Amino acid sequence: MLRKKLFSPFGRSIRGTEIYRIEALSDAVFAFTVSLLIMSLEVPKTFDELEHIILQFMPFLATVSLVFFFWWLQNEFFRNYGLNDKRVIFLNLSLLILILFYVYPLKFLFSVLLGWVFGVNYFSEITEAGKTVITQEQFPKLIVFFSLGYSVIWFIFYLLYRHVYSQKNKLALTVPETFFVKANMTDAVVQMAIGVLAVLFAITGNYIWSGLVFMLIPCWLLLNNYLVKRKLKQLK
Repeated sequence: MLRKKLFSPFGRSIRGTEIYRIEALSDAVFAFTVSLLIMSLEVPKTFDELEHIILQFMPFLATVSLVFFFWWLQNEFFRNYGLNDKRVIFLNLSLLILILFYVYPLKFLFSVLLGWVFGVNYFSEITEAGKTVITQEQFPKLIVFFSLGYSVIWFIFYLLYRHVYSQKNKLALTVPETFFVKANMTDAVVQMAIGVLAVLFAITGNYIWSGLVFMLIPCWLLLNNYLVKRKLKQLK
C-alpha cells in the first residue's frame, strides 16, 4: 500500500513489478557516486581539519540532493512503465555516464556558488597556498560546462518519456497516464531550456544572470506540480 502511494499517485499503475539488471546497475552507480563524494572527505586529524569538513556540508548536501533527485526520477520511470528495451538501456547508460562524470565538477560548482552567496571560503587550503580557485574569465566556462551537462541530462529524460509516449498503446496507458507522460516531456523541455538559457547568458558576458537563471528551477517545479495535479484531478 505504501509503495502504491509513493509511486502510483492519481491512479497511475505500477508496471515495473520486477527489478531489471539495468536498474540494479543504476542503483549501484548512484550509490558509488555518493560514495565518491564521501571518500573526498578525508578523516580529520586535527580540530581545524574537522571544522573544514563541517564547512563542506552544504556543498555536499546540495550535490547529493541533486544526484538523489535524478535517481528518484529514474526510479519512478522504471516503476511506472517497466520498459527494458534496447533504447531504454542505451539512454539509461548515457544518463549514468553523465552522473558519474559530473559528480565532482558539480560539487566544485556548488562550493563556488554557495561560498559566494554565504561568504564562506570552501577552498581555504588552496587560497592559503596562494593559488586562485577560479578567475573571472573561467567562471563563464564553468557555467557553460555545468549547463550543457544539465541540459543533456534532461534531454535524455525527454527521450525516455517520448519513448513511453510512442509505446502508449502497448502499455495501455489511461488518459491521465498519457497526460502525465506528456507533462513529463514538457517538464524536460523547460529544464533543458533553462540550461540553454544559462549557456547563452554566460557566453554573452551576463555572468550574474547565467547563475541566477537556475533560480527558475524551483519556481518551475512548484508551478508545474500545481498545474499537473490540478489537471490530473480533472481527468481522474
